[in-house]
Amino acid sequence: MLIDLVNEKDTKLVHNLLRVVIEKENEKETIVEADNAPLTEKEKKILKQAELDIENDDLIDWEDLNE
Repeated sequence: MLIDLVNEKDTKLVHNLLRVVIEKENEKETIVEADNAPLTEKEKKILKQAELDIENDDLIDWEDLNE
């Protein structure tokens, strides 16, 4: 077995790696259902503001946030 080839000092690292792989695999199975409910007034206001921001090129570049 592959697990038998892991050095004892590396078991924690391998365990963490396997846990991440398993979690990622489980995330793929997550089903997200669409929310087709009508927008609330607050959501409409936010959407309108976002459209205005796009129209006026009043946006923040993702790269600028991470500098």
